[in-house]
Amino acid sequence: MARQLDRRVQRTRKMLRESLMSLILEEGYDDISILDITEKANLGRATFYLHFKDKDELLLEVMDQLIADFMGQVPQITEVHWHLQDTKTIVKLFDFAASHYDLYRILTIGKGGITAARQLQHSIAENIQSSIQSELKALGTEAVLPIDFIANHFTGSLLATIYWWLDNDLPYTPEEMANMFQKVNQFDRERLMGIDTPDGVTVGEKDQGKRRKRNKEKESNPAPRAEEQADPEEIAPDNTTTDQDDKE
Repeated sequence: MARQLDRRVQRTRKMLRESLMSLILEEGYDDISILDITEKANLGRATFYLHFKDKDELLLEVMDQLIADFMGQVPQITEVHWHLQDTKTIVKLFDFAASHYDLYRILTIGKGGITAARQLQHSIAENIQSSIQSELKALGTEAVLPIDFIANHFTGSLLATIYWWLDNDLPYTPEEMANMFQKVNQFDRERLMGIDTPDGVTVGEKDQGKRRKRNKEKESNPAPRAEEQADPEEIAPDNTTTDQDDKE
């Protein structure tokens, strides 16, 4: 009996989630009432309040479910996104975004979109932060900036890229987007993490080496002081002869 009740609860919550998503796409989040949601789902208001206190709480569950689907369809996507090595997996990310265009619309319609977008960014950033901490521990090094800042930076970059792509009616293929995104973000990741470049020297060490080299060159070849610089007009070679001297 308990299992049957659990299935009934799941089915009811699913009907409410689907009702909300459908109404958002039809009318926008701000104008939707609890009555609208329950009528669309063919349920009573009392049933709604057995599961959610308001429509914002229902929206959060909608987002949680979509995020769970996202993580389930693209395994370890946040870790791969952070490492930026597997282009095929990044392609799957853009494929998922294109196939969930409704989610994008929900994120950009009305005040509810702000709540949903924050939830999505928080969830992805949490996973990326966990990946960063694991990598730092494995490398035995420290990030050059706070980890939570780096995680939110890369999450914001990812979502902004996806939103731009969808908002412009997919001007590039998922493969092209994955390739461009990987190239743009790879360099930042290596600098922030102090990861060794192929020659075994970190980007930061290379920059320091270049500065030291320039400083040594300045020390070994100091610029002449102003008073020591000769006036070009005063310089005359000692062994110069004029045409007149040659004739004589």
